Amino acid sequence: MDLKRQVKVKTGVVKRLRKELAMYEQEKIQNDKRVEDMKASGADTYDVRQAERVADESAMMIPDCKVRFEAAIVDLQNLTDAEKENEEINGTEEFKLALEALEG
Repeated sequence: MDLKRQVKVKTGVVKRLRKELAMYEQEKIQNDKRVEDMKASGADTYDVRQAERVADESAMMIPDCKVRFEAAIVDLQNLTDAEKENEEINGTEEFKLALEALEG
């Protein structure tokens, strides 16, 4: 795989995982609020347990996603560090987007 393509793919992975992690965290907040609202309104115990199960399953996705995101950041950082002096890639749009993704 050529270097530009490699940088582009790794940048895409970082961006996708950042969005995915934010989505899971937002989903957890919404699910927790839903459970609290159900408890406050005196909803059926079975329905509350089901909502708690959904909230727990959603919350279990966060640690795995964080690990994958952090690994992708390290991978992209290593690549950009290694190619910083490479004039073939440094200064290209792909390299600039990679650096922006690392800052984001």
